[in-house]
Amino acid sequence: MPRFLETALKKARKLAAITLPTLPEGDYPDYVLPGLTFRVRKRRRVWTLRHRIGGQQRRETLGFFPLMGLQGARDAARKIAERVEAGVSPAQAPAHPRKAAKTLGQAIDDYERMRRAKGGKGLKSIDAALRTVRNNLGEHLKLPVKEFGKAELRGVRDQIHKRAPQQASRFLAYCGPIWKWLSQEDIVDSDIVPSVLKIAGIQKRKRVLDHDEIAQIWWASYKLDRGDASQRFGALVRFLLLSAQRRGEVAALKHGHILDNVWRQQTNKADRPHRIRLPQLALDQIPGTGTADEYCFAGRGGKEMSGFSKLKVELDRLSGVEGWVLHDLRRSAASGLQELGADHMVIEAILNHAVAGVAGHYLHATLDRAKGEALQRWANEVRRIVGERRAVS
Repeated sequence: MPRFLETALKKARKLAAITLPTLPEGDYPDYVLPGLTFRVRKRRRVWTLRHRIGGQQRRETLGFFPLMGLQGARDAARKIAERVEAGVSPAQAPAHPRKAAKTLGQAIDDYERMRRAKGGKGLKSIDAALRTVRNNLGEHLKLPVKEFGKAELRGVRDQIHKRAPQQASRFLAYCGPIWKWLSQEDIVDSDIVPSVLKIAGIQKRKRVLDHDEIAQIWWASYKLDRGDASQRFGALVRFLLLSAQRRGEVAALKHGHILDNVWRQQTNKADRPHRIRLPQLALDQIPGTGTADEYCFAGRGGKEMSGFSKLKVELDRLSGVEGWVLHDLRRSAASGLQELGADHMVIEAILNHAVAGVAGHYLHATLDRAKGEALQRWANEVRRIVGERRAVS
């Protein structure tokens, strides 16, 4: 081996695709292929290869990052080495640095545009899914999409698994349709997601709050005193319990959506119109009055409420109830209705679930009256639960 290659090999390091965009200025010889160097300059990052032809040392420019990634540089270096050994000229035209390769982030943006244009089932949950994917990919989004392989995906999975095992599997589930589409469109060479093992299965929550917990949360929700927004959050929690609707739908509720005590939903996760007659106890939780286009449970500045996590932590502290999420209120309300003898179809209608199976083709009644009567019985039960527990305490 030529002396200059021996010297370079001593200084070499094993380069990784994920570190290439963040390396500071300098030369980084590759440990895998002697002579291959990743040169980081102020305005560009370039791959070069040092070799000898006819006793003369030469440095070839292979390409520019990110258009040429780690694997591409190694492949190009190997081809030049083969040509030199065969006595053929190794000259090649490097890719222009301005012709930037599509990054992983840009590829995911392409998928999102396609998915929104296509529409259809599942579009309501795409925001949360893509937010989860992008947040967990982090700096990987800046990599050329073809440089993000199974090893990098496993690394992200393992990082998520350390803090939230089920979230790691959910992340991979969200990645599935993205990489399937990228593969179908030849944006990536193959769909890498199916071959990356899900470490933990996605378990559906089954938490149902008992009567004592319902009462503790109910009365603690009145004690939130971090300003008007926290008090409206407390009212939102009580309204969630009484209405059995989803958090996002309640947060988006405006005064104009309620007419003659009937909440008319036009936008929801199920993507179909939904009407429920609200019991007076639920209406009593809506703070004050407002114009038709104002949020009932407005956050700061009159905007839709957000920042649930911090307020929820405070509510847990005040109530002493732990290990629950806001969606458990919906499950607890449905279970409470079941215990009160409400018809299964009526409960499903309150939850705005689609009728399953063949029956879904024939049963289209909205059951408005039955839904209102069931929610009134549940409101009476909640009043009894929280009243008795307060008297005892």
